[in-house]
Formats: sequence, structure tokens, C-alpha cells
Amino acid sequence: MTIGELLIASAIALTLMGTVLGVTAPLQRVFDTQPEYADMHQRLRAAIDPLAKDLLAAAPPVMPYRTGLRQDDPSAGVFYRPDAITLVPMPWDPGAGAHTYYFKGDASAGTGQLMRYDGDESDLPLTDHIAGLAFVYFDAGGGALAPETLQDGPWFPSESDIHRFDTDLLKIRRVRVILRVQAATPVLRRMLPDRTVTFDVAPRNANRE
Repeated sequence: MTIGELLIASAIALTLMGTVLGVTAPLQRVFDTQPEYADMHQRLRAAIDPLAKDLLAAAPPVMPYRTGLRQDDPSAGVFYRPDAITLVPMPWDPGAGAHTYYFKGDASAGTGQLMRYDGDESDLPLTDHIAGLAFVYFDAGGGALAPETLQDGPWFPSESDIHRFDTDLLKIRRVRVILRVQAATPVLRRMLPDRTVTFDVAPRNANRE
């Protein structure tokens, strides 16, 4: 075999190797992202199921803020948060307890958690690697209620009561939840886009005639 033939054979071999590597690298990325893709869907399901169940069974008023013994928003003069909601059960179901769902972000990690607070001492993460959470409220006519109308009064039972709430909250007939999850690691986030789910729930107790 001459030097020329050897060089040609080497060039052909390098070309074939480059082609094989060019095919296998994208396939490897697909294999790497599939488990994380499935995990993202599982995390969405773990967040949606309890939230939708509590929303459906909630008694009026649905409150767009956190209430309870710890970090009570009304005590701090806060009556609206776009990423928090408190759901109270009907009086005949006292064992159910109130639940506050809210977004807890971690700026250093670039991610967050969907938290669930029982109004007492239990304040635990429900789902990790949440990129965003928002709630939108609608009246009986299907119109979105402006945030400012839900926190400017008139108040029930009175403006001086520590447990007061804006009476416009009684107009809420449907709640839209916008939830976005992301991959667990920054490397996978560059290959796998965030997943956003939007769903509406009409609390049945708020829609009774």
C-alpha cells in the first residue's frame, strides 16, 4: 500500500467516524432527556391533582393571599398576591382544613417550589423545580377580576376586623391556574424547554344557586 492510498483510507475512516459521532451525539442527548421529560410530567401531575381537588371543594371566599398563624398576609396589610391562594373547606367538613398554595422562589438556584401551607405549622414543598405559578380570577359572566378590585374594599365583616376580606372575593366563580415546571438541572434546561400547564376550576360551592 502506497502512502497516497494510506492517506485516502485514513481520510475515509475519519469521515465515517465523524458521521457516526454526529448521529450518536443527538441520540445520546435524547436518551439523557427522556427520563427528565417524564419526571417533569410527573411533577406537573403531583402539583395539579391536589390543587384542583382543593379548588373544586373550596368554600367562598377564595382568597388570593396566604392566611394562617405564620406569615399571615392580611396581618401585614397584603390582600393580593398573584402567586398565592388560600382555600377554605365548607363548615360541614372541618377536618379538611384550610390550604394555602404559593410559589417559593430560590434566586440563587434559579428555580422554585410549589408550597402547601395548612394554616398552622405544616408548611411543606409539594413539588420542586417550579419556574412559575400564577392565579387569575373570573366572575359569573366570565370576565377576569382586576387585582385592584380584590383588595380595595368594601370589607367584610368590617374594615377593622383582623379576619376581614374584600367582598369582591365573593364574585369569584372560576379560577385559572398557570403552572410552569423546568428541568432539574441547568444542563438539561438548555436542552429541554419548560412545560407550562393552564387549567380552570370552578369551585362548586361558589357556583351554587
